[in-house]
Amino acid sequence: MISPQQYRKLMKHYQTTGKLGQSAEKAGVDPKTARKYVRGAAGPEEPRPARTWRTHEDAFAAVWPEVEEELRREPALQAKVLFEEVCRRHPERFVEGQRRSFERRVRAWKLHHGPEPERVFTQEHRPGERLQIDWFHADGLEVRIGGERFEHRFVHVVLPFSNWEWARVCRSESFLSLKVGLQSALHELGAAPAICQSDQSSTATHPKGKGSRGREFNERYLGLLAHYGMRAGVIGVGAPQQNGDVESAHHHLRTALDQALKLRGSREFASVEDYEGLVFALLQARNAGRAAKLAQERAFLRALPGTRLPEYEEIECVVNREGIARVGRQGYSVPARWIGQRLRARISETAISFHTAGEKVAEVERRSGSGQGVYVDWRHVLPQLLRKPGAFARWRHRASLYPSPPWKQLHDTLSERFSAGRAEREYLGILALALEHGLEAVETALAQESNRPTLDGVRSRLGIRGRIITIDFTADLCAYDALIGEAADGGEDEAAEAAR
Repeated sequence: MISPQQYRKLMKHYQTTGKLGQSAEKAGVDPKTARKYVRGAAGPEEPRPARTWRTHEDAFAAVWPEVEEELRREPALQAKVLFEEVCRRHPERFVEGQRRSFERRVRAWKLHHGPEPERVFTQEHRPGERLQIDWFHADGLEVRIGGERFEHRFVHVVLPFSNWEWARVCRSESFLSLKVGLQSALHELGAAPAICQSDQSSTATHPKGKGSRGREFNERYLGLLAHYGMRAGVIGVGAPQQNGDVESAHHHLRTALDQALKLRGSREFASVEDYEGLVFALLQARNAGRAAKLAQERAFLRALPGTRLPEYEEIECVVNREGIARVGRQGYSVPARWIGQRLRARISETAISFHTAGEKVAEVERRSGSGQGVYVDWRHVLPQLLRKPGAFARWRHRASLYPSPPWKQLHDTLSERFSAGRAEREYLGILALALEHGLEAVETALAQESNRPTLDGVRSRLGIRGRIITIDFTADLCAYDALIGEAADGGEDEAAEAAR
């Protein structure tokens, strides 16, 4: 078989020169092949008559009924797997070189008798009608914040008509992350479409009551959309293709972020804000190429309300006698002065702050997970433990007093060198220095103390002078000597009197 270009070159040159060898060489084909076409064989672009006969005997005729039975039972079976099974059942009857013929036979059977592939109905997107919102994992980007691996997701918003997109970093697929991502996208866009389309996850929907099937929208989700004059839209269960634009955009954005990080030369960031700065810059650059279609869409978008809803939730909690406030199923420490008080916890996507009478009394990092964990900040409990160091040894939350693994090693080292009581006092004293001078400074001093750290040694490394008061005092003992002399003389007189 030669290409259409070779065929045309061969025939044109042959008609001009009448020399078969030169024409074949000019077209780059074998002379025997050229002779066949010159003598009238059909060219590569001419239709060939259908062949109704076999050129060789069907090698699989005897085993094909059992193959068909397997295919009817399970049409998804692969041809390679079926061929291996046929070879196992009929050893030494088939060779590996027949596998391709067997695969073509199976492919032809599936084409005529197998299940029909699902038809795709491409939808027409109308400008300003809807946005699609969804989440995707970003752990594969291997971003690090402050030296630690940053496990996170993105809440991703896309306008299907113009493909304008926006995304925010989040920790979980929660209503708070939806609220942050949606509001951030709408205010970046400066307008709102008519419909917000999501999947049927618990962030937007919940099961109907007993005796009813299906799901319905959460009230707080409907309230968020009502604030921006939007209606709720939802895709079918197990039908992510209905959110096809945002699903496809996940892959493209993840790839673009990976390339941006490679170009940057480092995946290390000082803070989440620095990381999001890179993400925002990338999104703005990608949206710049969609400006023309976005301009068409803006004419159909709605103006935003004058206020932006708070991106946090509030609950009341009571601080127990351990100084722990329960927020949902998690417990967080607060300073001891608030024990027994009722505080208002303000919960955002990444942090929880505690308030009373309009004053913020503490702020802690919000922990993810569904377990009933208790998270204690060593700074909150250290002042009390310094007064009661004996409570440290068996305190159930003592692991929180190790800010990092080296501090656990320090405690173990002190426990090997000193008695239990002194080891606790030495460790808590060194940790108290970290409260005053900072963890980094104390850790540097500990590194200089080699393998025998002590509280006095760390104080010396930090330049803290001892609390010993020296007074230059000279006593005049003459009066005391005279008193001793008088007492001695009086004693001799009493002895003489007694002898008489």
